[in-house]
Amino acid sequence: MHHEDLRQEVPEITGYPTLIKDGAVASSGVGYGPAFHVRSEQDLADFPEGAVLVAKHSTPQFVIVMQKAQGIVTDFGSPTGHMASLAREFAVPAVLDTKVATTSILPGMEITVDAYSGRVYQGRVSELLALQKSRGSQIKDTPVYETLRKVADLIVPLNLLDPKAPNFNPQSCQTVHDIMRFVHELSYQYMFQISDTVSDKGGSAVKLEGPIPLDLYLIDLGGGLTDITTVRTRTVTVDNIASVPFKALLRGLTHPALQEQGPRPIQFNGFFSVMREQMLSAPQVVERFGDRSYAIISDKYINFSSRVGYHYSVLDSYCGQTVNKNYITFSFKGGAADDVRRNRRARAIALVLKALDFSVDVLGDRVDARFQKHECPLIEERLDIIGRLLQFTRQMDMLMNSEVSVEGVAQCFLEGNYEIAHDLKCKASKSLGG
Repeated sequence: MHHEDLRQEVPEITGYPTLIKDGAVASSGVGYGPAFHVRSEQDLADFPEGAVLVAKHSTPQFVIVMQKAQGIVTDFGSPTGHMASLAREFAVPAVLDTKVATTSILPGMEITVDAYSGRVYQGRVSELLALQKSRGSQIKDTPVYETLRKVADLIVPLNLLDPKAPNFNPQSCQTVHDIMRFVHELSYQYMFQISDTVSDKGGSAVKLEGPIPLDLYLIDLGGGLTDITTVRTRTVTVDNIASVPFKALLRGLTHPALQEQGPRPIQFNGFFSVMREQMLSAPQVVERFGDRSYAIISDKYINFSSRVGYHYSVLDSYCGQTVNKNYITFSFKGGAADDVRRNRRARAIALVLKALDFSVDVLGDRVDARFQKHECPLIEERLDIIGRLLQFTRQMDMLMNSEVSVEGVAQCFLEGNYEIAHDLKCKASKSLGG
């Protein structure tokens, strides 16, 4: 069955504050309980019985708490998405795409979710609770149920939780979910090698000539470049780019305030740390300096793999009209300084991305971030900012001379103070609340 919106006409109840007036109904019903904001996997693990889940965007991960949840309300999401289907299967009232759930509904606030009309009220609306559906299974304890449960045991459970664990290998896969988790992690790791793979093939890439600090080559999968004769010369310009996500990234990479930066003042303790690590690096690491960067593009897609000095990054993004398909994944690692400075830089980058509503993980000097299920203009905006961030981080290792630097550098970037290197007091004053 194809669901666009399950909205039904239920009169608005007076006498209660209406927090949400016009959400998209993904799973009909009525739910009541305290609001619990979910921003991370840890929040899901801590989700209490009988609460209403409130989140930025919908995700199938919410299935692990659907038996506990009295309702689901999100800022973004579609009634045709995977999570919406799961909510209907679990009979969890769900109102999506409200735009304002996480700002209008405070954590712990008691709310009533009217997933008939797409409204959310503050308080216990007794007039609506009579419309609550029974969530008991109609087929439990039947032969069909037992067969489905046995099959599900081979599909649903996830045993491979930690990619760093010794048992994170093919031999330990016990379910289909395990296999998918292992393949996903392995694929993600190999994304960092994409430029090497492309380099070996050769001949298919064209060089981008323009005001960017990269030796950048492009591979067009279709619709990423305009039909131009300069491709025959193996070079293109920024004007030849048709790829929506790549154009957005380039806007950030060529941001005037970052292009015009002069030489950064040297903090000698940071400078000597960088030089020491360079001299102690293995020869194969030193040889990576200045390697080519690659972007594989189409009209709606980009996979951007870059090396700038000793920093490595991979960005993968789709930006089209179908909100549920849109995403950005971004990884950043490396650095020429010592482990402490590299970790500080990673945490500073993570603070920036978290402030932009990315889900973020940091391990050592590596940052992994994801932003998904948002409309194309918002995806473009985030890609622009990532382009600026890539420029901004070129000499960030030298600035990471104290813990104060971590939050200070992140706040200055978010406030558009790209000249932080010329005013190092900024990082201290911001981190200390000055």
